[in-house]
Amino acid sequence: MQAEYGIGRESLMKKRKRKWVRLALFILCGAFFLWSFQQITLQNTIGFDEVIRNVVKGLEAELAVSFFLLFTMLGDKNGVILIMLLSIGLIWWIKRDYAAMGVIVGGVILVNELNKWLKNLTGRERPMTGPGAESLSFPSGHAMVGLFFYGLLIYFALSYTKSNTKKFLISIFGVVFIALLGSSRVYLNYHYPSDVFAGYAAGFICLIMAVLLYEWMQTKITKRKAV
Repeated sequence: MQAEYGIGRESLMKKRKRKWVRLALFILCGAFFLWSFQQITLQNTIGFDEVIRNVVKGLEAELAVSFFLLFTMLGDKNGVILIMLLSIGLIWWIKRDYAAMGVIVGGVILVNELNKWLKNLTGRERPMTGPGAESLSFPSGHAMVGLFFYGLLIYFALSYTKSNTKKFLISIFGVVFIALLGSSRVYLNYHYPSDVFAGYAAGFICLIMAVLLYEWMQTKITKRKAV
């Protein structure tokens, strides 16, 4: 009995800690996005943009371009749709988790539309010209939609996995993948670094909201089954 009480208390403490971590990250991301949004709308120069771009220019190499092109392809519309269809099929086949499937599809559509609206609102031009520079720059769609979509996949992968070792590997792989996704946009000169950082911030805010929605749905489903 004491052991069960101890486990229950530990689980409750973990949930509370997770809530506070999410709240802190939500506030930090929100504050950074609002600050960067203000700087762009006021047409102020963001100092770290040129610093990072100058460093990147000194690292140009043909092999690196091919490497980052792969990640930029996985973050564009066709890449996300392909991975999303594969993921939805896998989730249906393994878990029949319809709530997860709905959150992924609906979330990606809404976040993509939000990204377009924000771009039109700020009107920031891309740092490059020519093919690929037709759409606006702030915030980066690859960073915003990419973090949201792949972040959701990481969340569900962690939820479905029991092994701590596998969870650790999934987390490391996911963080590195998302970081490279955004880095590719700066390296290939499609975006300013602030576009990517703001995209990450906005994408993470959307991710937290989607996770909370999914967990609420799961709670409702569990209660219905218990009745």
